[in-house]
Amino acid sequence: MKKQIFSGLLCAFAMVIWLSSCKSDTQTGLKPGFDAAELATLLPAMERTYDSSDIGGFKTPDPVNLKRVFRSSVSPLMNRFDVWTTSDKKAVITIRGTIVDTAGLSFALNFYCRMVPATGSVNLGGKGNFNYKLAALPGAGVHAGFVLGLGFMSEELFSQVENQYKEGIRDVVIVGHSQGSGLAYVVTSWLRYLQKDGKLPSDLRFKTYCIAAPKSGNLLFAYDYEKITGEGYSYSVNNVIDWVPSIAMTFQSVTDFPKVSPFRDLKGFLTYAGFPPGPGFDIGFEAFSGAAPGVVAQLTQVIHQSIYPKILRAVPGFVEPEFIESFDYQRIGTGISLVPDSAYYKLFPNDPARFQVWENHSVYPYYVLVT
Repeated sequence: MKKQIFSGLLCAFAMVIWLSSCKSDTQTGLKPGFDAAELATLLPAMERTYDSSDIGGFKTPDPVNLKRVFRSSVSPLMNRFDVWTTSDKKAVITIRGTIVDTAGLSFALNFYCRMVPATGSVNLGGKGNFNYKLAALPGAGVHAGFVLGLGFMSEELFSQVENQYKEGIRDVVIVGHSQGSGLAYVVTSWLRYLQKDGKLPSDLRFKTYCIAAPKSGNLLFAYDYEKITGEGYSYSVNNVIDWVPSIAMTFQSVTDFPKVSPFRDLKGFLTYAGFPPGPGFDIGFEAFSGAAPGVVAQLTQVIHQSIYPKILRAVPGFVEPEFIESFDYQRIGTGISLVPDSAYYKLFPNDPARFQVWENHSVYPYYVLVT
């Protein structure tokens, strides 16, 4: 009898130890939800993914508990990312934003804002084709420049995620700023779909912070991104007076709506709703529905004449992909709005008479707002 009691107590003790261990693993792993303190520790590393000369010097404190273990090559369009590790076994991927380079290639990636299917193939010149899957929803579209940026970084990104996994890391935080945030969206989708398709281990966990994020895809891509990232594992963090989250320039036409909508028969719908159209309806609706396609055609021409040649010079042999004839860009991911207070305005007056275009956009004002 004593033996049985002892055995039972031993089993219970072992179970308590095992549960305690599981709880400890959970507590040290990635947690869902926006965490300002977590973001504040990441922003100094994010700032140092730029060169000091890119941003007029580093202004955030030195990174704490973050060790840079890898810096990528610079892509033909000036993209770069760093990999950092923490003492509690996390990897952090920080993706550099736009810089001012003499050839204007970094800005060319931003301005190459035609929309491409979120699943497809893009030509990388001499590197061949990059086949990608960023969404499962039919009709999802993304910023062409960001897909090009992903394509050039993809080999090193995949290799680094695999290497960190071999080192025992299971938690990966992806952080982008500005253009780097646009890239962080497509990097996150790409990695998650690789995982979903069995090309990355199933026990990898991802969390994403997109800082000062531009609009990077259409509504169907936003829906798909929000579904695949899950609740609490991706955040779009924006200073409400930063101008960059307002771009890419967006134009919505009646063709951007779902196939089943009032625009299939607007006159009939308005009559049904108790607002029968007047005699000038047909002329007015034709002018309204034709305005956006006209703007899209003009933008397309400007991009092809002014931006495409720069891309081609940077990527010899580049062949333009299949495009979606739309500029209906949307905000993506769970939004976190950072609202400046009086202390912020003492540092950054936001005065158009003292114009400084990056005043509310650089990494440092974001650091001020989350600390």
